[in-house]
Amino acid sequence: MKMIPMFTLPEAAPGGAGGAVAAVAPDVGERQPIPRSKAHRKPSKTPEKSVEGSNKPADVPEWLTDALKMYEEQQATPPRALVKLRQERKPQPAPQPTPPLADLLDLDSLRPARGRGAGGEGAAVLARLLDNLARHVLALRPSLRRKDGRAPRQLVLHLSAEMVAAALGCNEATAWRWTQRLEETGYLQARTHYTTMTTSTGERRTVVDGTLYAVRLEANHRAHLSYQDLNRQYRNLDADRAAGRTAHAAISQARREAVKAENENSVPDEENKMQGSTDLPVSSQRVYLQLKEWAVTPGQFSQNPLNTDPCIFTPEGAAEALNTVRDVVYALPLLGQAHPTKRAPLIGIMAATLARALNDQHSRAWYCRLIWDAWNDETEGRAGLQALAAQLERLDIDRREWTSLRNPAALLAARLRAA
Repeated sequence: MKMIPMFTLPEAAPGGAGGAVAAVAPDVGERQPIPRSKAHRKPSKTPEKSVEGSNKPADVPEWLTDALKMYEEQQATPPRALVKLRQERKPQPAPQPTPPLADLLDLDSLRPARGRGAGGEGAAVLARLLDNLARHVLALRPSLRRKDGRAPRQLVLHLSAEMVAAALGCNEATAWRWTQRLEETGYLQARTHYTTMTTSTGERRTVVDGTLYAVRLEANHRAHLSYQDLNRQYRNLDADRAAGRTAHAAISQARREAVKAENENSVPDEENKMQGSTDLPVSSQRVYLQLKEWAVTPGQFSQNPLNTDPCIFTPEGAAEALNTVRDVVYALPLLGQAHPTKRAPLIGIMAATLARALNDQHSRAWYCRLIWDAWNDETEGRAGLQALAAQLERLDIDRREWTSLRNPAALLAARLRAA
């Protein structure tokens, strides 16, 4: 330590404690430094060691070694076969025959012993009619069968009681009396079905749109109507009335066709006659044909002025007959009666007619898909053809009343998306 020379203090006063005192001052360099924050300093980077040219395993990270090892094992393993996500459909069981009506109902007990109907079949005539209609619907809608191919225990039909009586050649009171007789045996249960409609003043009103018939298809089963059957809506009554699809119109048309057939000395097709109904007048046979279409699609009957059998439809004849949207609406029910080999050409002709009538030639394939989807819904128990016919009928009316409508095809597509 560097020493500073001594200096002499002044003498003290006599008697005082004076003297020479050595004053030592510490070196400035030995003073403690004031601590300062190092937060403002940047951390110094540690130089990385170069691994270039080094092949030592210790230079490779352990996680990378494990990943490379796993990748090599996966490459050495042969690829597994792809799993089919969509399983093949199992073949549907063959439909089993439905028991005959004689096994479902004692027909002899229904014969009246006395009165005006003595000697006749009585209520058995109504049972035969409903049995034929139920089998017709079951043939067109195989999805209603059970998984093992057997027929359901019962089938619910939405029909017009007025048309049923006309098809039987009797009045409505007699048909209703026979209905009650069949209800006593458990073969049948019938109830009036209600829906709502819009009146001319614009108010909604509850009205009758038909009658529900639960028909037995299995022995010892008592037919009954459930709440779902009664609550379900089978018709769009506003659209049916606007299109003229009413029971009164069906009966009137059948009678006109009967008069025309009698004048031409012709008879209805033998295949379309109701079994055991050869004694009925021609008008009743015509109503029965309309009733078969109504049973498949409630409210629908053939209004097509083309009296052509779809089973013998030629593409040339159909193309000449179908020219307007209304013609397609009338021809839609024919899909259920057409032979399977004639159904696809008939749909193609109807799609071409819609594309031509709506000035939408480039969308012919879309119209084909539209009609096919409606037919598929029909086979699965939904009213696909009726819904499509209602939309086409509504569009045809709008085209006549809405003169400024530029693209009716676009309007149809928008309504179908919203439906």
